[in-house]
Amino acid sequence: MNKPLTPPMPFVWPEPVVSAGLTPYASDLPFEAVARAALSIFGVVSAIDKKAVDWMEGYLSDNPKAQLRLVISIHPTCRTTEADLQNLLRLVERHGQRADYRVFPEASLLDRSSNLLCLCGADGQTAISVGPTENMGFALASPSQANLVTAVMAATFEACRKWFDYLWAIAGPLRPELVAAMPHLVLPQGDLLAAQLWDDYRQQCLRQDAQDTVEAVINPETGEVELVDGYNYPAESPTEAMGVPKLDRLSDAVARVFERGVLVSMDKVSRIPPLEAPVKPEWFGVDSFRKTGMVKSQTSFKVSPFDAATIKKIDRLRRVSGEVLPHFSFALADGVRWMPQKAIPLFEAALSMTNDEVKQLLGQTMGNDIAAFLGSQHERIRADAQRMYEGYHPGGKIPDSAVNSILDELQVRLERTRVHKLMPTVAYSPVAFNPSQKSEWSSPWGQAFSLLKGVAEFPREAMTNRFFWSSLRTNEEALIQAMDVAGDHLVPEYGTRNGTKRAERELSLIKELEDASGEPLDKCRALWELIAKGDERALLKVLQDAPANGH
Repeated sequence: MNKPLTPPMPFVWPEPVVSAGLTPYASDLPFEAVARAALSIFGVVSAIDKKAVDWMEGYLSDNPKAQLRLVISIHPTCRTTEADLQNLLRLVERHGQRADYRVFPEASLLDRSSNLLCLCGADGQTAISVGPTENMGFALASPSQANLVTAVMAATFEACRKWFDYLWAIAGPLRPELVAAMPHLVLPQGDLLAAQLWDDYRQQCLRQDAQDTVEAVINPETGEVELVDGYNYPAESPTEAMGVPKLDRLSDAVARVFERGVLVSMDKVSRIPPLEAPVKPEWFGVDSFRKTGMVKSQTSFKVSPFDAATIKKIDRLRRVSGEVLPHFSFALADGVRWMPQKAIPLFEAALSMTNDEVKQLLGQTMGNDIAAFLGSQHERIRADAQRMYEGYHPGGKIPDSAVNSILDELQVRLERTRVHKLMPTVAYSPVAFNPSQKSEWSSPWGQAFSLLKGVAEFPREAMTNRFFWSSLRTNEEALIQAMDVAGDHLVPEYGTRNGTKRAERELSLIKELEDASGEPLDKCRALWELIAKGDERALLKVLQDAPANGH
């Protein structure tokens, strides 16, 4: 018996290794970890009993912010009893508006509802669990029942939401008088001979002739299913016969890494304009644009409300967002960065800290009254503007209206610092890895290598580069764990003497691999063996074969 299984998304359950009895799930509910991480759950579940109700109680009790909205589908002779519905009523009484239920009685014994749970995390990530297994997943699942647990895009989640809202509207409220009136129906006792006839028929259906014998062999480590014939020779699977693409172990691993993060980019439009205000050249009696024959000239002016030292400090802090981003993300290509989901809170905390520092610096410089501050700078700004004016009009005097216009523009800019963030916001976009999307002009493996290289370099640089943490103010251990999206073999040894020695050697190999010739796919395979197992052999082979590639 192998270690109990806690599968990462996406997965289908019951998985072959469980159905074959090779390993159990770590919890009675196969998607326990995914459901517990959700801040809100809604959907429809059928034929619940005490196990499902107890789970709901634990979910709401353990997370004071959790929300639960379910339609309970019941049908004649189902396992749900009056006592189960009474327990749901008591659960609503205990948790108030955090829990609510409706009941949808099916029209007949033959009708069965879908089982769909929509899961929304605190970070806005969305997932669904959908399939035929009743009792929220606590019912014994047949190998023929495919239940899918997967993260979904916003459009898919929205479609589920609309469907659920309609079902909620047509279902009935869970009321005490309806609970008490529920008839306790059971299936009639069948004829023993009929049961025997069905069992004989079932065995006949499952029996295979010698020439048709196919057996499933399941790898207990990977869960991979291989078919063999009656002579133990490999047999073609139905999906192979159809030409359905099959992910190898590397492609599957890389695809799962990509699903643990998002593309991230700075939204420059959200950044408030520089505090140095551009002013119209006409205020200085100068044309902004002039042309003489083939020669053109364009003139611009800027006025700062602060001295040069203060402006320098503010600009340095405002540039921090771009400098911090690489420490919380990995490069996929020039100007394209990928951030692990778990690193997002740490990254945003760093942005908030810097934003607060800039605001504090401005507060110390300007005080609470921006108009009063500009009033104190009035003579300095007038004198500087006058000198600039005289450079174009010797002996002339800048109009008071021009100085007042400059001060008005500066006030507008400074007022924005009170209500807006001084740092630009960011945009997160989902991204997926698809090894089948390749052509003469495209391949996914170059981008995959860039990501894996960054994933591998991060903990090794953190251990060996004494300047790595100098500009970062974050929880070191939390960031190392957040950036480990591939289960790096070296992370458990982070900070140890042996780990640091290995980090130095492996980092040197990674640098050589980056510069070596060879196919990106081969490099990815070698790098994955190093990350996952600490096995350098595949990497060394790529390096040794590099000269033979003709480069």
